Amino acid sequence: MRLQNDNYRDRLWIFVRIGLGVVFLFSCAGKIADPRAFMDIVTHYRLLPPQLVWATAVFLPWVEALCGLALVFGRFEKGAALLVSVMMVVFIAVTLYNGYRGLDVACGCFSVSAKKPSNIALNTLRDLFILTAGLWVLFYTHRLHPQKAS
Repeated sequence: MRLQNDNYRDRLWIFVRIGLGVVFLFSCAGKIADPRAFMDIVTHYRLLPPQLVWATAVFLPWVEALCGLALVFGRFEKGAALLVSVMMVVFIAVTLYNGYRGLDVACGCFSVSAKKPSNIALNTLRDLFILTAGLWVLFYTHRLHPQKAS
C-alpha cells in the first residue's frame, strides 16, 4: 500500500511542478514582450531607485522564464523551486507593504496593464498558494523510479 501512495504522491509532485512552471511561463510572457509596460508597474511600486527599475523590469521576467522552463522540463527543478519560493516571499512582502502604505498598485503578475485594479487580499492568497506549491516542489523527496521489492 505504501508504494501505491508514494506513486500517487510522485505523480502529484510532477503535476504540481509542471503546473508551477506553466504559471511562471504564463506570468513572464507579457513582461518579456513589453518591458516598458512592466517598467511602469515596477515604478508604481515606489520601492526601487530609478536606476534599478529598468534592470528589474528586464531581468525579473527572464528569471521567471528560466524557472518556469526548469520546472516544466524537470531540470534543476529544486533550484528553480527555491528561486520561485524566494520570489513569492518577496512578492507577498511587497504587496502587503504597499497595502500598508495605502498604495493600490497593479501587481504586474499576469498583466502589464498599470491601470488594472489590485486586490491585495486576493493577490496575497494566490501568492501564498504559489509559495506553498514552490516549497512542496523544493522539499518533497520523490522516487521517480522506485526500486522493486526483492
